[in-house]
Amino acid sequence: MKIIIIVLMTIIMGSLFFSSCDTTKKVEKKNIKIRAVDSVFLAMKEHEFSYDWFQGKFNANYKSGDKKQNFSGQFRIRKDSVIWISIVAVMNIEVFRVIIKQDSVFMLNRLKKTYYSRNIGFLNEQLGTDLDFDILQSLLIGSDFDYYENDKFTLSASSDQYKLSTVSRRKLKKYISSQDDMEKVLVQNLWVSQSDFKIQQQSVRQVKNPNKKVVVQYLDFREVNSQEFPYHMIFRLVGEKIIKLDLEYKSIIINKPLTFPFRISKKYSRL
Repeated sequence: MKIIIIVLMTIIMGSLFFSSCDTTKKVEKKNIKIRAVDSVFLAMKEHEFSYDWFQGKFNANYKSGDKKQNFSGQFRIRKDSVIWISIVAVMNIEVFRVIIKQDSVFMLNRLKKTYYSRNIGFLNEQLGTDLDFDILQSLLIGSDFDYYENDKFTLSASSDQYKLSTVSRRKLKKYISSQDDMEKVLVQNLWVSQSDFKIQQQSVRQVKNPNKKVVVQYLDFREVNSQEFPYHMIFRLVGEKIIKLDLEYKSIIINKPLTFPFRISKKYSRL
């Protein structure tokens, strides 16, 4: 399936007021636009998927250049704490098991009997991106980034979507834990449904790395515990190479406490 890039012909939200030289009306126009942005952003936040524990089983296909691979697996997430991933190949054999924490990544390669233990930067090296735990968690769930500034968005609209855009979004100071966090400035776009305020697509990249970005589409929304969740997600990671991951969930369970098993056998060698 080809990636569908949504091209929006946008118009500025808010009423247009004309005046010959009335500065009071110019200020009034600006305030109306700010309230519109705040209103859409707040509605989007109110309609985001809420959870503490998340478990989802999926089928997926991966493509990078000429390489293609179909597989299945599952995600387990403890919000703001850990992301656990199991990748299963043919004959229901687990190939990889991954744990991602706020500052580290651990991965088992069952086939080669090896394991990785690296900081979060290792994940970015492999994917050619500039993600952190908070961004990755949000992209997997289809929500906005909780721990970043939210006062620098602009608003435009098409016939059925709002587009929230920012070219300078930083992590909130109280959540900055490294120099990298301090220097990270995001360019982000969110396409939000006008009918239910669900995020239908988002893209993010760093100002200092304009050729590296992540684009995610969210499709096939279904009810999970009285909430709407996208059962179909298409990830497109653009860096030195282009990686596409097309993922469809088979089942989702939320707010049931989970375990995150990750045992490294003595027979495994570290890479």
